[in-house]
Amino acid sequence: MRRLPLAFWLVMVMLALPRPSAAQDAAPQPGPVRKFLETVGSDFKSMASSESLPLLTAAAAVALFVAPFDETLTYSASCSTFLKTTLDGWARTMGQEWLLGGGALATYVAGRAAGNTRMAALGGDLLEAELVAGITTVAVKYAVNRQRPDGEARSFPSGHTAGTFAAATVMQRHFGWKGAVPAYAAAVLISGARLQANSHFSTDVIAGAAVGILAGRAATVKIAGARVSASPVILPGGGAVSFSIRSARE
Repeated sequence: MRRLPLAFWLVMVMLALPRPSAAQDAAPQPGPVRKFLETVGSDFKSMASSESLPLLTAAAAVALFVAPFDETLTYSASCSTFLKTTLDGWARTMGQEWLLGGGALATYVAGRAAGNTRMAALGGDLLEAELVAGITTVAVKYAVNRQRPDGEARSFPSGHTAGTFAAATVMQRHFGWKGAVPAYAAAVLISGARLQANSHFSTDVIAGAAVGILAGRAATVKIAGARVSASPVILPGGGAVSFSIRSARE
């Protein structure tokens, strides 16, 4: 049985965990579901804006160019001993959605615990980018329902590629090209590993990269609307993470 996608679990956690109550709040606050929908809506509006057209046009042009060679490229990559030796193992593991989302959450919580606002902001943006990329990828996968090269379902677009390119875009936004070069290099290698594993066609990878870049941009654009945030909470006998969504105007 296939595991439920990371985006599903992130949404469930965010909707299930309540915000910490604040006694000093005089006015009632909007509910968490409404705030969550406003946040995601703002991100998707940013992804669908006119600023995304150049990237979407370029991705579509490249995909149309390589589409006739889809099966040939995937077959060649899957049969390559060099690629198998180079990419097998670590590249496949590093692209897992649960690892990307967990790393983003750990970065945020560590930043909050250490009082490092820059680290916390990075973790929050990474978490939001992975969530938006995951939701978009799953929606398109079920809408297109393209068969994978190995015969399994839902090939288009590549979720591994979308997640890694989303993280790389957030790194570029926060650290410039010093963060972009290693992050995008890792994203390219992980995307290549999907071809080598015979799990995706080249057009799946191209579309996944476009989705990831757009999601990373959406998560780091300071637009009016709500933002995702999380806080570690100490409870009797253990702990938890409480998610909340605040306005960017606050």
